[in-house]
Amino acid sequence: MNNHQKTTFYPLGNSLNPALALLGQGLRKLPSGQKLNFANHPYLYKGLNKIFRKSGRTNSVNSL
Repeated sequence: MNNHQKTTFYPLGNSLNPALALLGQGLRKLPSGQKLNFANHPYLYKGLNKIFRKSGRTNSVNSL
C-alpha cells in the first residue's frame, strides 16, 4: 500500500495513531529488557478503555 491510499479501518486508525505515536516515543526511552506496562502509558489505556466501552466489552482482568 502506498502513502496515498487510506486504510480500510480509517476511523479506527485516526483514533489510535496519536496514542501509538506516543507509545512509540515511550518505547524508545525504555531500557532493554524492561516490560511494557499499560500503567506507564495512561493515555493509551484511556483510549483502549473508550474503545472497549463502545463495543460493550469489559476491560476487567477478571473477565478474561
